Amino acid sequence: MVYENDKQLINIIKYTPPVFIITISIIITLFLSLEKQITLNKEKYLIKNEYIKTNKENVKNDVDNLHKFILKTQEQTEAKLKDNIKKRVYEAHSIAMKIYEENKSNKSKNEIKKLIQDALVDIRFNAGRGYFFIYSFDYECILLPIAREKEGTNFYNFKDGEGQFLTRNIIKQLKESKEGFLSWSFNKPGDKKTQYKKIGFNMYFEPFDWFIGTGEYFVDFENDVKKEVLEYVSRIVPNDKNYFFILNYDKKTLFHIREELINKPAQEVTNIREPRIFEDMLFIAKKGEGFISYEHKLLNIDSFLTKTSYIKGLNSWQWILGKGFYQDDMQELIDKKTEKLNDEFKKKITNLISVASVLTFLLLLISIYISKIIEKKFKKHEKEIQKYIDEKNKQQHMLSQQAKMASMGEMLGNIAHQWRQPLSVITTAATGMKLQKEFDALDDESFERAVDNITNSALYLSKTIDDFRNFFKTDKTEVSFDMEEIFDKVFKLMEGQFKTNDIIFIKKIEKIKAFGLENEFIQALINILNNSKDALMERETPRLIFINVYEENSKAIIKIKDNAGGIDKEIIDKVCEPYFTTKHQAKGTGIGLYMTEEIIVKHMNSSFTINNCEFEYENKSYKGVEIMIGINL
Repeated sequence: MVYENDKQLINIIKYTPPVFIITISIIITLFLSLEKQITLNKEKYLIKNEYIKTNKENVKNDVDNLHKFILKTQEQTEAKLKDNIKKRVYEAHSIAMKIYEENKSNKSKNEIKKLIQDALVDIRFNAGRGYFFIYSFDYECILLPIAREKEGTNFYNFKDGEGQFLTRNIIKQLKESKEGFLSWSFNKPGDKKTQYKKIGFNMYFEPFDWFIGTGEYFVDFENDVKKEVLEYVSRIVPNDKNYFFILNYDKKTLFHIREELINKPAQEVTNIREPRIFEDMLFIAKKGEGFISYEHKLLNIDSFLTKTSYIKGLNSWQWILGKGFYQDDMQELIDKKTEKLNDEFKKKITNLISVASVLTFLLLLISIYISKIIEKKFKKHEKEIQKYIDEKNKQQHMLSQQAKMASMGEMLGNIAHQWRQPLSVITTAATGMKLQKEFDALDDESFERAVDNITNSALYLSKTIDDFRNFFKTDKTEVSFDMEEIFDKVFKLMEGQFKTNDIIFIKKIEKIKAFGLENEFIQALINILNNSKDALMERETPRLIFINVYEENSKAIIKIKDNAGGIDKEIIDKVCEPYFTTKHQAKGTGIGLYMTEEIIVKHMNSSFTINNCEFEYENKSYKGVEIMIGINL
């Protein structure tokens, strides 16, 4: 018979899961919708800020780099000008010297002078501005291509724009150094009011006691450099949205991606909504640098877009350097992100509804099936209780069996732990003999040493089973053993690995007789040295292990320490607990030090301590672990 409360419980079991799934689906749908909107708003904010920040940094870096390039170019302008005119004078001097050498034996001086004049008079360079002049050290003008009528006249009293006796200064300089640069001021042809800096280079021509020279107005050469800079900028234009623009302080366009705007004054520019923006750019440029936003029209687009530009002034040339980006491009990124989030939201909702429908149907079937089973179980509850008791008894029996298996597994694990090192020695020795044999390098001594290692390791393996079998027996036999011999056995078993890993032993072992379980004591020492080896492998060389054995107060004191850095203070008290290990599971089981302490303390009735230590060796300071064993004699 099924009671009323039982029916209610069955109905709850039958209908609760579907109702729960539907409710959770609705809540998740609402949560996802809200999350999508919040995420979208965050993405918009992040996109906007990141877009503006990144683009501001990019255009600023680009303009700063251009500014640095121009400054560097300016610094090199005078040097470049000097190099240019110096090379030209060297060429003229070479031409004159060649004419002289070829004709000095068959022509008169006047004829040679005429040949040199004719050879140099028509040479022009630097866009036609450059020419050569020749004067004698008697201040007579020999060649002046731009004023031939002055040739043959005396320039002793010739002054530059600042009243300096130019010819006298040149001859004075050349008498000292044969060649050199000189600057003076002079007005340009067609401009008699303004004095311009001119740089000249002159070179002594010894055959006729002349000097040959040329000069260039710095401003003319600098204008050529400006053209080169603008040409350079024109070659680094990536596209119609990412480009440099350059104006002068008169608000005239010097460079722009749109060629029709070049050399146009600001008031004639039509691709900017408010031309007054040029006044703001000029103000920023004179102040130094800064950002400015304005409405700008792209090529082949009628509508105005918001543009933010970075402006920097170049006062020495009175230039305004700028580069900008369009904020409207940011909306495209936001629209793409919105579309992506909407698609993801639709997929999530579709998947949620599909999963919820399937789960609701399955849970409804399962709950109906379970409710019928429970209905039957209510009728047989007494039998089920008894069955439950029987099952518990059965489980207790299984737990007992598992405990026994765990004990056996622990023993097998201990055996495997002890076998690992000797097997490694055997493998290493065998592999070494094979390699030496292949390379014809296996001598008798190496062969016998390897065979001894394999034999000793095999004997040790043979003894290990008996040692573990006798580990918990009360009839273990204690024997007298010598400390030196004990350590010799240990070193023979472990010698290969320590040599391979560059571990150095510093030993001081007194000849002491002790009494105890020899094999177990050897196993304990191997465990200690293995732990030191594993710790040292994580350190750089030198890798050191110190072994000190001496007698004190009727005890054999054994101290083993390394320079591996020590053990964390928080875990040093746990290292002897069973299965506690700081190593990877492939390298340690956590029973080495536990077994060592068991052997020393319980089986040999001796003391065993582990402490961190600091010490010096060969004038160097080290940190490590020191294990001290005290065996009663």
